[in-house]
Amino acid sequence: MRSVVRFWLSLLLVSFASSAHAAAAARAPSSAAAPIELRVAVPSDERAAYFIRLLEQSLQLIGQPYTVRYLKDLPPRRMWAMLGRGDVNLFYGMITEEKERNRRIVPLRVGLTNGLIGQRVLLIRPEDANLFATVRSVSDLKRTGLVAGFGEGWADAKVWRAAGLPVYEHVAPWPTIFAMAAAGNRHVDYLPRGVIEVLEEARTHPEMVVEQRLLFEYPADFGFYLSAAAARYQPILERALKEAEATGLKERLLRESFGDDIKALGLSRRLRVPLPGAPR
Repeated sequence: MRSVVRFWLSLLLVSFASSAHAAAAARAPSSAAAPIELRVAVPSDERAAYFIRLLEQSLQLIGQPYTVRYLKDLPPRRMWAMLGRGDVNLFYGMITEEKERNRRIVPLRVGLTNGLIGQRVLLIRPEDANLFATVRSVSDLKRTGLVAGFGEGWADAKVWRAAGLPVYEHVAPWPTIFAMAAAGNRHVDYLPRGVIEVLEEARTHPEMVVEQRLLFEYPADFGFYLSAAAARYQPILERALKEAEATGLKERLLRESFGDDIKALGLSRRLRVPLPGAPR
């Protein structure tokens, strides 16, 4: 409950800041650039505040006026459908070949997490720690017969499946999978989660624990996607995000948002297990 409250407080602060910024833009001289108008789909998870801060502060960095409205608490599949129809004009998600081929959406070709979402640790049942203690490779993990859980259609599931690992894709709302994994008899045994999300999820779902030895890696990142109708914003947003990289803004926001958790995970002491391929 505390993490949910924290999420909405952070989103409220960002929304207030964007309203203030929009008001300032409205008072700007007529020679200033015209505001861009964003309708952004936002899932209700802890990561969302980072992506919102990165978006807005990048635009502020280049002096680009904007107005923004957030649509919250919708299932991701519905958000992608809304993006394709133009009901929202900006969303973020895993960069995949499938999205790159989708002519109804326009990718912004700047990664958002410096590849951190492709570094995965496992949420497991406490009693299964001994099973993972002997894993040193993909082959070892495969021999355990344990099943990884993902949301339906997630690109990460394709990475796991391509490595020959058993996968369960969860059709129901994502949060229900934690109780399923903890139960031990519901199709799924462990959850591979990104290093920018796993500890917050472990705090929210104490029936699962973070596996302490392993770090699975594959090339992956999140990106912003525009609706086709908003394609004219692509060069503006890409310039803003590249400026955020060049000035260190993105690195600072990553550190402020996720640095403590990443440090607590002790990535340097973990056994790194590469997975072939990237999300498709």
